[in-house]
Amino acid sequence: MDKKKETVAVIPAYQPSEGLIGLAMRISGSGYRVIVVDDGSGEGYEYIWEALRNMRRVRVLYHDVNRGKGAALKTAFEYIQWAGLDMNYIVTMDADGQHLVSDMEKVCRACWEEPDKLILGSREFGKDVPFKSRMGNKITRVIFRMVSGTKVRDTQTGLRAFHRIQLPDMLSVDGDRYEYEMNVLLSCRKNEIAIREVPIHTVYLDETNSCSHFHPVRDAIRIYGNILKFASASFISFLADYLLFIMFLPLLSGFSYGLVISNVAARILSAILNYSLNAKAVFRDDQPIAKTLPKYIALALFILGANSVILSFFVDLLGIYPQLAKIMTEMILFILSFTVQTLFIFRKGNDETAGPAMLPEPRK
Repeated sequence: MDKKKETVAVIPAYQPSEGLIGLAMRISGSGYRVIVVDDGSGEGYEYIWEALRNMRRVRVLYHDVNRGKGAALKTAFEYIQWAGLDMNYIVTMDADGQHLVSDMEKVCRACWEEPDKLILGSREFGKDVPFKSRMGNKITRVIFRMVSGTKVRDTQTGLRAFHRIQLPDMLSVDGDRYEYEMNVLLSCRKNEIAIREVPIHTVYLDETNSCSHFHPVRDAIRIYGNILKFASASFISFLADYLLFIMFLPLLSGFSYGLVISNVAARILSAILNYSLNAKAVFRDDQPIAKTLPKYIALALFILGANSVILSFFVDLLGIYPQLAKIMTEMILFILSFTVQTLFIFRKGNDETAGPAMLPEPRK
């Protein structure tokens, strides 16, 4: 069977330009099916949806209000999963004209070859790329590698392809806006889904990338939300740990292992606070405490041992002041703690069976 006939292109769109009509025409004309999601674009765009509805192999879904890129993608995924479509491969594209059909087909071919992987169309970010896009991707790439241990050149690419067997995972990922795509990459890391990158052209329509609806501050906060919340919880716990350490140190300085005992006591008390903050505020985990607490305790014990070893190394061998050595030690272990808690302790399961989503009725 022709793989093109098994492949559907999903395009979330919010207040798109007329270029979306030509994009959908080229994709459907190449033999692929197309699903476009109107993410609450409002008045003035009906002529675009009308043109799309009149095309062969093109389906338009609607949101009454703007819900975000992630929500639009999930609406299309739910439709594919529950509408009985014989589609085995899904490729997502942006509506702003930055993805070429030839690159889409390149990503699809990679997906046909390796359907067990998530395929990313990865752009090169040279000096000709708008500054906010170049810097945004660089920051995201570094942070993603730090917290996941996975190197991805283009974490923000919207050109992605995967087999429909991954749909339940895609639907379980948190996030309704731009943070969804970053969360998908983290989910792949959790679920041991390999990521393959395929080089594609870098296309921007002007120097400021004005066609994009990405807000550099608001959407960056959403993308880095969990990391920022985790950092805040860690900082609060660190303050508690540090203050307790400073309090215990003079009280126990006369003992042979006063330094280590002070560190252990402070760590135990701050760990209790940290677990509570992460479970309820950061990861919003609803798993039973009996399931997550033992794993957290194991991590805490490991970090405690590593913490004490590193701290002693800094103080005893390098002669660094205990107060400064404590700060350096916590910084070293921060990334390890976030990664383990994200991937293993507060990992959200995907074994729940979801029912069909309530999709908006197509407009007549």
